[in-house]
Order: sequence, then structure tokens, then C-alpha cells
Amino acid sequence: MDNTLLQENGLTRTCSVCGNKLTRYGSKVLKDGILCRNCARLASEWLDNADFAEKTVAQINEHLAYRQKNRERLAGFKGNKAVEGKYSLYIDDENKDFLISKRADYVKDNADIFNINDISRIQIEKRKYLNRDGSDIYLHLFVRHPEFNDVKFQVNEFGYLNPDSDEYQQALKLAYEYADALKSRK
Repeated sequence: MDNTLLQENGLTRTCSVCGNKLTRYGSKVLKDGILCRNCARLASEWLDNADFAEKTVAQINEHLAYRQKNRERLAGFKGNKAVEGKYSLYIDDENKDFLISKRADYVKDNADIFNINDISRIQIEKRKYLNRDGSDIYLHLFVRHPEFNDVKFQVNEFGYLNPDSDEYQQALKLAYEYADALKSRK
């Protein structure tokens, strides 16, 4: 984070949550403060820069408390891998919970747990880029969750797939596998 930018916005050089000194990279701007990269790493991977910018320091503190409770819930999560891809979908059929994680160790990752009944809509999106040949495939879950309204992730490993390619068709098939695995358990 550039010190000039901090001073222009009347912000300090310390994290608004933990008080540690900010580093040049990885800090997140909040509505009424700045989050250091260490505190930002504790937040959910489903928050993007726009989400951080809309949150106050008090809301981030609540989010970090939620993340600690989520870590505790993960101890009882009995998920089986339902779909494997760039992100893996794990479903706990007994509790009707699921999580989506990039990493195999979703407990260490503190992957967010969602309830299948909290999904209001599932959408598969094809994002075409201007001035580029190709598209990306996204799975977009609209959820009723205290911390999130939606979860969206890119299904294909590499970007800008040609819609006529095998890779594009495989990514589209994988997106439907995610959606079907969740819908079949509702």
C-alpha cells in the first residue's frame, strides 16, 4: 500500500483490526480503515476487493469471528468428494452441508461451509472477453448465508477457451456436474 495513498485518505500505516504495520502488498481497503495482509488471509476466499471496500472494521471483525466458528464447524464436517476440478466440491450428505475448495486440505484452508438448502439458484455462466478469442465458464451459486449472497468461481483451469475446443466442452460438462451434484441433494 503506497504511503502517499494512505495519507491522502487520512488512514494510518497500521491495520485497523490487529494494529500491525501494513506492508506494501496484500492490504485491503475497507470502508473506514485498512486490513493488513495477515488479517486479509483469515477472511473468506469468496470476498473480493469490492466486498472488502463495502465492509467496515466492525463488519470485518464479525466476519473474522464467523471464520473462527467455521473452523470449528469443519471439525465435524464429514464430506465426500463429489466433483473434482480446479475447485473440488465436498458434500456432507448427513448434514446437507457442502464446501468448495481449491486445496485438498480444506480444513487447513478453512473452506466456508454452506448448507445445500441455502442455495436459492445455481447458474452456469459463459464469460466472453472483449478483444479476446474465447470464453471462461463460471459456476455461480446464489446463497442465503449470513456472510455471502453468492459464490462464484471459474471452472476452467486456463482462461480464454475457444468454444469449439475440447477443453471448453469439458469445462462446461464439469460446471453441470457441480450443479447436478448440488441439485440432486436438495
